[in-house]
Amino acid sequence: MEFEEIRWQILPNPRRPAERTIGLVTLHRPEQLNALTPTMRLELDALFGELRHHGGVRVVVITGAGRAFSTGGDLKSEAQVLLDAGEGLGLEGPYRKMAAYWLNDVRHILLQRMVRRLEDLPQVTIAAVNGWAVGAGLELCAACDIRVAAEHAMFAEVAVSAGFETEAGGARNLTKLLGKGRALDLLLTGRHVTAQEAERLGLVDRLLPTEGFLDAVLDYAGEIAAKPYLSLRHAKDLVRYYWLQDRSDEGWQRELDAIIEITRTRDVQEGSRAFLERRPPRFRGPDYDAPEA
Repeated sequence: MEFEEIRWQILPNPRRPAERTIGLVTLHRPEQLNALTPTMRLELDALFGELRHHGGVRVVVITGAGRAFSTGGDLKSEAQVLLDAGEGLGLEGPYRKMAAYWLNDVRHILLQRMVRRLEDLPQVTIAAVNGWAVGAGLELCAACDIRVAAEHAMFAEVAVSAGFETEAGGARNLTKLLGKGRALDLLLTGRHVTAQEAERLGLVDRLLPTEGFLDAVLDYAGEIAAKPYLSLRHAKDLVRYYWLQDRSDEGWQRELDAIIEITRTRDVQEGSRAFLERRPPRFRGPDYDAPEA
C-alpha cells in the first residue's frame, strides 16, 4: 500500500550503525495535528499487519509530525456523517442514512483493529510523544509498550467530554497504567495533563528534553534493539502475555458496541457541533424531547 498520511522508515541503530533494526512510524498530517482520518487508520492497520512478519525490525517508534503526536479522531470528517446523515456521500434514497452510519461504524471497527494489531506486534513499541496526545491519540500511546515524552508534551482523554467514548482499549490500558480512580478522573473530566504529571501518574515512562527529542528517543530505541534477538523477543512476549491477561474479544466488542450506540445519539451530534462551532456543548440526553429550562 502506498502511504499518504503516514511515513515509514527503517533506520540504522545509532549505537550499531551497520544494523538497520529500528522502524520509525510518523503520523503525517501536521497541519491537522495528526488527527486520525479513515485513511490514516487504514494505512496504520496495513503497516502493522506487515510489520509482524518483519524479523529485521526489533523496535518500532511511533511519533507525530509537527506540533502534535495525535489529537485523536478527525472530528471534522466524522461529524459530517453524524450531522448531515450522509448528504455529502452523493447517495439518494431511503438507504442514504443507513449507508452513512454503516460507513461511520467501519471507521470505529478499523481503529479498533489497527490498535489490536499494534498491541500484538512482536517488536518492542515506543510512543515518542512530541506534543499533544489526545483522545484516540492517547489510546494509541497507551497501546504501545513504552511511552517517552518530550518535556512540553500534553495529554488529554476528551472522548466523553465530546460526547463519545474510548473505543480502542483505552479504558483497559489507562486503568492498568493509572489505576481505576485516576483513569476515571482523566476520562470523565477531559482535563489536560502535562508531561511532568503524566510521568508522576505512570502514564509516561521517560521524559526527555524537547531539544533533540527524536534523536534521543532513537538512541534509547537503539539501546533496546542492541540486545540479543531472542532475549528481546521473549521478554516482550512474556510481559505482553501478562499485560493482556484481561484482554478479551468480549471486552473489545463491548467497547465497539458502546461507541456505535453513542454515535446514534443527539448528544454526540451536539458534541460535534459544539466542537466545530468552538463553544461549550449543551448535553441533554436522554431528555432532548423535554422543554429546555
